[in-house]
Amino acid sequence: MAELHFPVHYRPRPYQAALHAMWKRKRYGVAVLSRQAGKDVAMSMEMVERRLRIPKTTGAYISLDNPMIRDILWDKTYSDEETGEYLHLLQDNVPGELVDWKNTVMEGRFSNGSRLKFQGYFQSGKDKNGVGTSFQDYAFTELALFYKEDPIPRLMPILTSTNDKRLMVVSTPRGKRTNPLYQLMQSLQGDPEYGEIVWGIDDINAQMRAAGLPPVRTEAQLEKDKDAYLKRFGNDRMFNQEYHVDFGEMDAAAVYGEAYLQMVRDQRVVDFNLDPAHPVYVAFDIGSAGQHSDATSWIAFQWFNGRLFLYDCGEGHGRALPEYVDILREKHWFNKVARIILPWDGESHGVAISQTPADMVRQKFPNVSVLKKSSTVWKLPGARSRWGDEITDIQATRMQLYNTLVHATNCDWMLECFENFKYEFDNKMQEWTEKPLHDKYSHMMDALRYVVQATRELDFFGGQLEVVGTAGSSGSYVEDWSGVW
Repeated sequence: MAELHFPVHYRPRPYQAALHAMWKRKRYGVAVLSRQAGKDVAMSMEMVERRLRIPKTTGAYISLDNPMIRDILWDKTYSDEETGEYLHLLQDNVPGELVDWKNTVMEGRFSNGSRLKFQGYFQSGKDKNGVGTSFQDYAFTELALFYKEDPIPRLMPILTSTNDKRLMVVSTPRGKRTNPLYQLMQSLQGDPEYGEIVWGIDDINAQMRAAGLPPVRTEAQLEKDKDAYLKRFGNDRMFNQEYHVDFGEMDAAAVYGEAYLQMVRDQRVVDFNLDPAHPVYVAFDIGSAGQHSDATSWIAFQWFNGRLFLYDCGEGHGRALPEYVDILREKHWFNKVARIILPWDGESHGVAISQTPADMVRQKFPNVSVLKKSSTVWKLPGARSRWGDEITDIQATRMQLYNTLVHATNCDWMLECFENFKYEFDNKMQEWTEKPLHDKYSHMMDALRYVVQATRELDFFGGQLEVVGTAGSSGSYVEDWSGVW
């Protein structure tokens, strides 16, 4: 009988060998490496080796959800450098006599009694932790994407309760704020049981060349990669994060990332006072009353001289829209509110409901305007067509943010949304799409779009849209507001 050996094909590259050495020495090992460096290849082989070496042990290999772990690991194939053939990472590297792979549940049951489970941290459609607590080893891939819920507070008490449990992590960075990967790295600094490796593509290529091997990504390939990111996002921040493992800049997948960073650099995220010469407006994004998961968001703002001042914001769940007017009444600036602005569905009737949301709000506050259903494409004045002279509502909002102030204290939640309102990630293609993700951060950002739409659509200089209530339209923005207060 031929001698069985593992792994059958996998031979670690120099930097992968360093990862294996760290994971064998340390109970907690974090590896932050560039894209396409084989992070998951190395960590999966480490998890399998530990199951084979130590009988009756268990391990959990965890990604965001089941489809993602299936795409990036369970069904992963790669081109083997020696044979030139495509191999299944897991199935072809472990002799069949040593393990039985269960495809339906994505699990490996080893002949020595060990078990390795591949699963998503969030159960499909539930956004709830579905990872058990009885494993010896936990391996997390792309931990930086776990912004729905930081898994570490759940896991650290388990890991620290007994010395036979281990934690391994591989990821690319995604900024610092609300990033569980970065928070984990910071919290474990100084722990003698903690190991950390952070290598960008230049570090990895240098190690490959030192070993007489070709680089993982050539300079020509990296230039193509960078150009692709520039075309998709209009900046190279995501390229720097994913290839040069730069934690220093905000996630380029953030929809308004570039504009938000410029606001911070320009010191336009500050505490400021309302201008008493100008009215206050409140724009709403309407959630579903009685549905706790669907938030209603509002933003109080002033608008004059082409500049937007975002002064206050708020969010709630499960309330009827008129109840939020009562909440606004408690604000010190409520007597300065000239108009409440609702999105286009503010004039839509629900099933068996005779009143629209706008009708109900008008019972609480007389001056209510409803925006048009936006299919508008705004023109950028003076732009050349080859640079894109037409922009969508999101792009219009992005452009306005370059001439916007945000109240740092009152709008703290809005600032967090700026950093976390991101484009959807395509698990199958392993790239960001052009569609923003609908999650807890999107409600406030929808309200922001309505704010910007209002400054373009509602005629603050003497009105095209009907305004129901007592306030008359003004010949100029700064005149005739004495009756509003």
